[in-house]
Amino acid sequence: MSMYVIRTQSASDGSSVVRSLLLSALIVFAALMVVGIATTTWAVDETSKSPTSAPQAVREGNLLLKAGDAPSALEHYRQAESLKPNAREIAFDRGLGHYALGQFDQAREAFEKAAGGEGDALADDAVYSAGASDHAEALAKAAEPQLALSKLESAMQRYQSVLSRRPEHEAARDANYKAASTWRTLKQQLEQQKQQQKDQQDKNEKGEKQENQEQQPSQQQNKDEQKEQKSEQNQEQQSKEQKSEQQQSSSAEEQEKKEEQSKEMQAQQKEEKEQVSREQAERKLREMMQALRDRKKLRPEEVRKVPISPVDKDW
Repeated sequence: MSMYVIRTQSASDGSSVVRSLLLSALIVFAALMVVGIATTTWAVDETSKSPTSAPQAVREGNLLLKAGDAPSALEHYRQAESLKPNAREIAFDRGLGHYALGQFDQAREAFEKAAGGEGDALADDAVYSAGASDHAEALAKAAEPQLALSKLESAMQRYQSVLSRRPEHEAARDANYKAASTWRTLKQQLEQQKQQQKDQQDKNEKGEKQENQEQQPSQQQNKDEQKEQKSEQNQEQQSKEQKSEQQQSSSAEEQEKKEEQSKEMQAQQKEEKEQVSREQAERKLREMMQALRDRKKLRPEEVRKVPISPVDKDW
């Protein structure tokens, strides 16, 4: 969009901003009422007494709107519009009724119908009034700076469109000035809000980073303790395994030693048996030799005792 070269003094604090916004809303509405009454004077027919005629309905609607009864005024405007649906002036009055109730979307629709693409005074007033609807909605949405800025930009576009054709349109000029001033104030507030959010985000991130740094030694200590505990458990397990291996090895050695002792005992027993057998054999042999010697000694005596018989020779 085009930039608006309008210099104003921004509000110094939040309360002055609110007062400025409310004052702008009141001024815009007052201007709309003046424009509306001036535009719809054609409809006031003092001689007409028929309540069903469009001019009478418009006149009564205007009186009700001035008295602050916007809903009843809208009923009269709708009655008049049903009788003259193409009357741009009636659409303009209906837009004033919606505007008074804060129904800005319906007000814009009515004012755009009243503009009707024409280039006359009524069209300029209708375009200005549509901009005033954007302007008033922006003031109502001041708590949402981004939306309010968008509505103010739309309002200023409409005001400048009117001023480009009718530079003498005082209401459009004054409203454009106030819209630009409010736009700058809200823009500044939005930037401050973004900066505050950024500062808060940086602060939160810094706090989280510091907290993480503080937690790191504790986490490292926990890791070290877990590692040490695991190492102790491993050592204990290794010690148990070594002890078990030693017990198994000792048991195997004892078993082997027992087997060796058993073999030695068997060998010794065998050797003893063999020794006994040799001794028995030697003793038996000696007995046999002794018996043989004794037998040899007896033989000569036996021979001598045998008588010698003569041999008879038969020849």
